[in-house]
Amino acid sequence: MARFFSLSLAAALVCQVAARTNIAVLEVGEGGVVRRTTSNSPKSTVEGVSSFWSSVHDVVNGKQRRRMQHSGMTLVPDLFNRADGGIVVGIMGNGVDLASMPTVAGIVEGASNDAIGHFHLSGQKGAELIERSSGEFVEDLDASLSAKVKELANKESTNSLESIAVRVENEASASVVDAAVGRALKAVQKLASETGSTIVVHLVVEEEEGAARRRLTSRRLEDENENDNDNNDNENDNNENNNADGEDDDGAQQNSAYYSAGYYDSSGNWVSGYRTIYQIQLFNTNLWTSLGLLLILTYAIGLMVNMPLMPDTLLFGESAKMMGD
Repeated sequence: MARFFSLSLAAALVCQVAARTNIAVLEVGEGGVVRRTTSNSPKSTVEGVSSFWSSVHDVVNGKQRRRMQHSGMTLVPDLFNRADGGIVVGIMGNGVDLASMPTVAGIVEGASNDAIGHFHLSGQKGAELIERSSGEFVEDLDASLSAKVKELANKESTNSLESIAVRVENEASASVVDAAVGRALKAVQKLASETGSTIVVHLVVEEEEGAARRRLTSRRLEDENENDNDNNDNENDNNENNNADGEDDDGAQQNSAYYSAGYYDSSGNWVSGYRTIYQIQLFNTNLWTSLGLLLILTYAIGLMVNMPLMPDTLLFGESAKMMGD
């Protein structure tokens, strides 16, 4: 009995580690409420994603509060623009296979460019995330999503986060859920366009262990083939441009060190509160040089204004004659 329990526990742990939870964040409507950072790692935790939700939305899990977001995440809320609402859509179960869910796959894998960013969690963390967002599991995702969209339309701009989830058990239900997600996104887009608002959609997808392994293996093989082809095609160019590449690498390292945190604005410009050593030196040089020149100019003007008139000067003599006459 003990041996059976140990084997079951080991199998459960293997499945937990091999499984993966993907989170795609979409801005629907005006946008500009979530920004990408320079972090290259989308890996996160349940606590990290929960802190991100609490920093983006004012009301999470029925409580009006804001939390400090964990550092090192790929997405951060904008400092000045706030969302008008949000909805978490959870898709989990043994039947989740992105190969049979083109709409969801395009968002999660980034092929459709609809998502502004992604988070990846190791293991099956979807249920825990839904619980933290005060969500519920439903049978009919299409009807439930329509109801949630109507709730967002009827609510005032409280920037609250709604949550809903569905379990997928087979390929047929996966296709139905995929179609429902597509219709729901169109409904949210219509609502945001009519009201001029911004709604953030958080798509939480638990990918089945075997499907994730097959998809990742296929992608890795494709990347290796592309890299091999690129290396063969560019071998001569790399030999000729070694010096230029070295300079580019140095510049890239400097940029990575200098701009370690920040975001891109709506125009695609990089905004960062940090400054490089060169920028600090240049600022101080210009500042103190300007202040020094201003002080010298002020002192010179003061000397000229307060210059004493000597009796033998032409100005003093003419003035005295005019006063005497």
